[in-house]
Amino acid sequence: MQILELEKFELKGSILDVGSKKSPSNVSNHIKYNKDITYLDKYSNDPNDIKIDLEEKYIGNLDIKFDNIVLFNVLEHIYKFHNCINTCNSFLKKDGLFIGSTPFIFQIHGSPNDYFRFTSETLNIILKEAGFKNIETKVLLGGIFVCFYSSISRSTQKIPFLNNLLFLICQFFDLILSIFSKNLRSIFPIGYFFKGKK
Repeated sequence: MQILELEKFELKGSILDVGSKKSPSNVSNHIKYNKDITYLDKYSNDPNDIKIDLEEKYIGNLDIKFDNIVLFNVLEHIYKFHNCINTCNSFLKKDGLFIGSTPFIFQIHGSPNDYFRFTSETLNIILKEAGFKNIETKVLLGGIFVCFYSSISRSTQKIPFLNNLLFLICQFFDLILSIFSKNLRSIFPIGYFFKGKK
């Protein structure tokens, strides 16, 4: 779902992919029309990447600025997440776009650690405190049965087509339930997509 959200944007200019390095499974591979991507990851071996510990307050070269910054599936792995958000803001040009996503109802997944799950309200506050404006957050996907799917998908993924079928069935049951309760998607979110401008 985060890829579908990302594909709605035409990110023009330079892009900094924070907490990531070049890989075939990278979410930023789905950015339309723009391949001017720099990666920021403290574990990268690529000399072209920026190496910064997102846990620490960044006090390095602030002359490097980017038109867009993306932060996908990173925030939950940063214990001192305020430093990460502030670092993103430091690298962003004035009026630049900051977008990303973070899971909510999703299994613990270390990279190397997994610390937090953020609500929409929390994301709005921490982005505002870091100096972002025009902040928007949205549920990527949600519902009781979709959350059930999220919980079992790791176990069923080795059976061909079973995950796809289960996902469709769970979405169908959530659609039926939404007739009786309109806000199940927002009460049981799988994750959030967020954006803000500097």
